[in-house]
Amino acid sequence: MSAAYRMGLAPSLPADRSDFEGARWSLVARDPSTPLRSGGFVASDGETIPYRLWPAKEPRALVLLLHGALDYSGAFDEFGPQLASHSLSVLAIDQRGFGGTSTRGKWGGRNRMIRDVIEAVLFLRMRFGCDLPLFVVGESMGAAVAVHSAARAPDLDLAGLVLAAPGAVSGLWRRIVGGCVTKFLNLVLPNGGLRIERVTAWEHAPSAAIRLLGDPMVLRQIRPATLIGLLKLSHGAVEEAEHVRIPVLTMVGERDDVLRIGCIRRLHDGLAGEKQWASFPGAPHLLLHWKHNDRVVQLVLAWIDDRLNRANSPRRIAL
Repeated sequence: MSAAYRMGLAPSLPADRSDFEGARWSLVARDPSTPLRSGGFVASDGETIPYRLWPAKEPRALVLLLHGALDYSGAFDEFGPQLASHSLSVLAIDQRGFGGTSTRGKWGGRNRMIRDVIEAVLFLRMRFGCDLPLFVVGESMGAAVAVHSAARAPDLDLAGLVLAAPGAVSGLWRRIVGGCVTKFLNLVLPNGGLRIERVTAWEHAPSAAIRLLGDPMVLRQIRPATLIGLLKLSHGAVEEAEHVRIPVLTMVGERDDVLRIGCIRRLHDGLAGEKQWASFPGAPHLLLHWKHNDRVVQLVLAWIDDRLNRANSPRRIAL
């Protein structure tokens, strides 16, 4: 990671239990006129999954948003309203082990995270109807979860995936080294882990920078089990790509300071369906929070519009 972060080992990490009900200052959207609903749905294992919902008046499609590691649904407090104003009903969830979930700070497990995505899709469809196309937009870790979900549950009938700097680790050497480092940390710091503090965010939009630097709902510490889980998730996403046969838009920032673009490219090249690659010069890892994120939003909306137009256009019959 770059100088944007300050990291250190901690022999013990206290439970990170922020005041979830009081941490609502991040619920300030760019467009306050956009309706916002916040709540939680009960997953199949009985746990409550917190969510933010931006309903469109007459939705043309549905969108599920999946945040990156250490973050939560508040990451989309600007992006969600932007999509909703484009006649898309948008749901952002706190993924297991992050945000306001009861397992905050603990790795939820790949299978459980995939199951949560499936149940979030069902929740959206029950609320707005099954006849609307549904897209999944994931950022970093969330994009890797999206790949796994589309690969494992093709019967979800998703209209497409948008992957913003998807978590991807490829190559045997990186897998071995990463695995050894994380297992060593787990051995020497069974009750500890890493403290991660962001010290600069100049490349992000002002509101995003304030949130990343000061939002109490963003995790500032990570345990070895979570590091191991993230590594396996990212490596598995590259392997699972060949089972994803729906349309995919993959976006990267050319100044990504977290992931190697070559690894993301390998994931993208392995996708089995229609796919589009887009790179943004000067953009950081968190593309959706970039100070020029209007370019990213425009591309996402144009790509979704194109998918919807194709689905609605009458088929030509050859005579």
